[in-house]
Amino acid sequence: MTTLPPAAPPHAAPPPAPSPGLPVDPSAFDAATAALYGAFADVPHRPAMPHCRHCVTDAHLALLAAPVAELAPEVVARFVAKAGTTWGDGHDLRRVAPRALHLAADHLLPFSRAVLLEKLAAAGWSSWPPAEVDAICRFLLAEWQRLLASPPRAGHAAHRWLRQTAAVVADLDPFLRAWSQALAGPPGPPAVHLAVVLVQSDLRPDFPSSITALFDTTEAADQFGAWLAAPATFDRLQTAADSLARTPDTRRLSLAVDRLTRYRAARARAA
Repeated sequence: MTTLPPAAPPHAAPPPAPSPGLPVDPSAFDAATAALYGAFADVPHRPAMPHCRHCVTDAHLALLAAPVAELAPEVVARFVAKAGTTWGDGHDLRRVAPRALHLAADHLLPFSRAVLLEKLAAAGWSSWPPAEVDAICRFLLAEWQRLLASPPRAGHAAHRWLRQTAAVVADLDPFLRAWSQALAGPPGPPAVHLAVVLVQSDLRPDFPSSITALFDTTEAADQFGAWLAAPATFDRLQTAADSLARTPDTRRLSLAVDRLTRYRAARARAA
């Protein structure tokens, strides 16, 4: 069982990533989402939660009292933006967390999911009941697998998602292993996501230390850099580039192989 530790104990154990070569099950995200809602189902709404009466009205409070899975995106967005300051505390955010995570994963909040993850970290999500922590970890892994199976686009790139998530988990290994396993499958989006890192990020292949520009902590940057330089990562990228020759992704993948070659060589020289 894969261990996915949050930024502070307790540690949770999400399911292992799919076996190498197998496509991502499209129903896995739905199952993880349903389990997430279920894990938090008994967290009650507090009608008398603390709030600033100047910016949070009785009508706002009433809207937040609806069943969590039915909360409108604008209601969740307003609450999350104020949670921990002028509206509610960690308990109230805990109740809304499943809906907020679900909406953020589907890009239905008007701000970056990083804002939500920072709020969860400030609320001490990793100290919540183990079943809830486990459900969040499983959801994050399922969200990640879904992302890797989708073509990258603006605001939807693997390395940006990892950067945000590294702020609230202590170990990227489950996500990196899932990426490796996805790369071992049919060539497609997982390899293109990797190419985006190498071609369209702040990483400078001849300067390995530039890996720190991709993350907010040295630990996450080091872990990602080691994975990126691993022979298996290079081999899978090369295989994808060969398999996807004469497709719209040909040039980007070819350039990515060249840059990864240079990155690995520069990293070896600096060791």
